Amino acid sequence: MKKNISRQSTDRPIPTRERILTAALALFNERGPDHVTTADIAGAVGINEGNLYYHFRTKEALVLALFSRFEADAVAVVADVDSANEKAAATYAGFLRLWFSLVWDYRFLFRDLVGLVSLAPALVEPVRAISATMRLAVGDIVSRMEKAGLAAIPQEERPAVLTNLWIVSTYWAAYLNLQEGVTEFGPQQLDWGLQQVSSLFRPYLSVEAKNELEALLVGEP
Repeated sequence: MKKNISRQSTDRPIPTRERILTAALALFNERGPDHVTTADIAGAVGINEGNLYYHFRTKEALVLALFSRFEADAVAVVADVDSANEKAAATYAGFLRLWFSLVWDYRFLFRDLVGLVSLAPALVEPVRAISATMRLAVGDIVSRMEKAGLAAIPQEERPAVLTNLWIVSTYWAAYLNLQEGVTEFGPQQLDWGLQQVSSLFRPYLSVEAKNELEALLVGEP
């Protein structure tokens, strides 16, 4: 069912700026920013281009605003882990599920990253900053798993494992697009990404943690 982007569940009007961002995100994910015009976005929102330009003068401004929303959502995902039971394997399986869902929701940022840097050069530093922040968060999460007896990564392997976890869990969409030529993304591609990152984790997990991971991969609650 197509969502009405002009109203919230309370039936209160959504600000035009937010409606523009919602429409732009959907179109960028579907077609890629290079194949979406400001006229397309304005049409999806039901406004004229002049109104769109009032809020976002360039497509770069739109991309940067969407990245800011992604950053806020990424911080919220980490906060969910911070407030959950750190001894439960389900906490960390839940984090993986939330992170992949977030990357999926903003997949154009990762799938089209090379082209986006040309379109929005100002994106480079924010991408580096959130990458550094999230890598530290992932390291902290893995440390908590080890303290809870859910994982055991040899110290000499830890830097490579953490780096690879970040690369695969974040840039799987870009790999499929650039290396495999995949342009249409659906549940099958999302499952592929989850399988890849789980293969890095699996050798270091306890039996309980492995069971939670397997439940995640087969879509169990």
